Amino acid sequence: MKKTTVALLLVAIIYSSCSNNTNNKNPESLVVATENTTIKYQCPMKCEGDTSYTTKGQCPVCGMDLEKL
Repeated sequence: MKKTTVALLLVAIIYSSCSNNTNNKNPESLVVATENTTIKYQCPMKCEGDTSYTTKGQCPVCGMDLEKL
């Protein structure tokens, strides 16, 4: 019984952390990086593949903080 409860709790936590976060500050303000920029940011989960941005912020897909490349 305890194993089932723990497993369901873990699945719920993982699902909720991967769901679309509507609390993003303004994903439209993120600017997609071009090859000429020097500092690029990217989601650590690679939600959008190799898409990178020129501004620090949150991933518009999963809501994680973008990391500097």
